[in-house]
Amino acid sequence: MLRTIWINLLILLGVVVILELVFGTWFSDVHALHQFTKPRDLRIERDNPIADTPATIVYSRDKNGFRGLETDVGAIDIITVGGSTTDQRFLDDTQTYQASLQKLFANDGIPISIANAGIDGQSTFGHIENFESWFNLIDGLKTRYILFYVGINDALILAENTSYDVVEAESERLKLQLFIREKSALYQLYLITKHAFLTPEIAHSFERVNLASNPPLTDAPKLAPEVLGNAETRSSLDGLTARIETLSGLTRAMGAEPIFVTQRSTAWTRQDGKVLGVTNIEPGFHSSLVDRYGPLNGVDMYNIERGVADAILNGCRASQAICFDLMADLDFDLDTDFYDELHTTAEGSEKIAGYMHDRLKGLDGF
Repeated sequence: MLRTIWINLLILLGVVVILELVFGTWFSDVHALHQFTKPRDLRIERDNPIADTPATIVYSRDKNGFRGLETDVGAIDIITVGGSTTDQRFLDDTQTYQASLQKLFANDGIPISIANAGIDGQSTFGHIENFESWFNLIDGLKTRYILFYVGINDALILAENTSYDVVEAESERLKLQLFIREKSALYQLYLITKHAFLTPEIAHSFERVNLASNPPLTDAPKLAPEVLGNAETRSSLDGLTARIETLSGLTRAMGAEPIFVTQRSTAWTRQDGKVLGVTNIEPGFHSSLVDRYGPLNGVDMYNIERGVADAILNGCRASQAICFDLMADLDFDLDTDFYDELHTTAEGSEKIAGYMHDRLKGLDGF
């Protein structure tokens, strides 16, 4: 009996070794997408967690990890890159801003192809890694534009390290652990399964910010201007500008043109030309910013997000890319267009699509 067990264990070990040698990256410098592994050949159907219609939603990814792509990888018009606000995991495939944008152009008689390459939690650090570890590995991939819908996740880098994109190893044991994770095919399979099937409650907070139920709004920040203008924050913003320029260069190296679109949260609104914010930022997505800067309100969040948006636009303009300042240009109904601090409902995504449609249609090919 014991001998049979040992034989079976040795056979299992042999199978694991073969699988790792065939599918792992042990003898290659190619990064295995470890902190930003993208599910492939995936279709998940679940109850709609944020609305009554449709009753169920479908989230799907093709063999290359793209969402919503209906044409060949050699005939893409736009690849959209960003974090969870680009991925839109809890909207149906037909409700994302990419799907709505395609419909708007189809109504114009201009069919376009959009590939959604959003990765939950990823910042510009990870977007840069996408080129070597993902896009450049897809045979025949061609696109006219890469649209980066960025800013929210980079705001958090003002307060913490790039934990969603890079894990720094401080000990030999941790270095070995991370090396195995990065190279192991089985670990990649585990990550794909884990992230793809996260329940909505675990993945997102679903705590809708209802400004109407949080009066009074304030127009006075809690933080003094010099707090957000210190050397460390300026250095972080300068780093973001440099990464935007890097993304422009990587995009053009693929034969495409870069487009950068700024973002915003639901912590603030505009009334009669004045920025008004919630009186207090509760623990949640912005907790790391609160930990660093202290108590914040919605006006502080506006100032932080404006600084991030300006850093993005600085890099965009310096690299002569295409720049859309959605944060400044587009007003949302924060009670209906978002289902939590950051993520849009189908109505909000449709509004983003309308904004992008109005600006894209002036570009070559639209």
